[in-house]
Amino acid sequence: MKKISTLFIAGLITLCFSMSLHAQSSETDLDQVELMKQFIGKWTLETGVDSSVIWEVIPLGKAYEVNLEWLAKGEPYLTSIGLLTFARKYTLTEWHHLNWPESGVIQSLVGKFVSDKKVTLDGFNVDHTNNNSHHEINLITPDKFTWTSKWKGNKESYDDAVVYENIWTRVKE
Repeated sequence: MKKISTLFIAGLITLCFSMSLHAQSSETDLDQVELMKQFIGKWTLETGVDSSVIWEVIPLGKAYEVNLEWLAKGEPYLTSIGLLTFARKYTLTEWHHLNWPESGVIQSLVGKFVSDKKVTLDGFNVDHTNNNSHHEINLITPDKFTWTSKWKGNKESYDDAVVYENIWTRVKE
């Protein structure tokens, strides 16, 4: 009798667990290409009293050209370019950005939409031997998103990471 009770309880737990798994939509069900279209256009980030960043996302087939321009008192002082691409049958998003054109340093972020309004990305050094940052983008409205970044550099863990949270707003043209 005790054996039957144990089997019954184990079966019930297994059934409940499998039902909860089927009730949730899988991340693989998310159309990464379609969801990325939410970023098309120009976005601005206020970084100080007289300074800001403009981020422009331009469609390029199923990929995107990305341009960043840092402004002080309305005048550009730094620009960089990048590509947003997809990998593995469009299940992952790869963001490659030439951060500092003068030095040729490229930053790679790899991640995906984990819900229709949330992207998670991990940043890597140039040769992909060190995961140096973690990013979360949360779309609040069609015209506003937060981008939270945790930078650990060469440290082993994120315990002492530097955290930035920025609010980006769509530029109405």
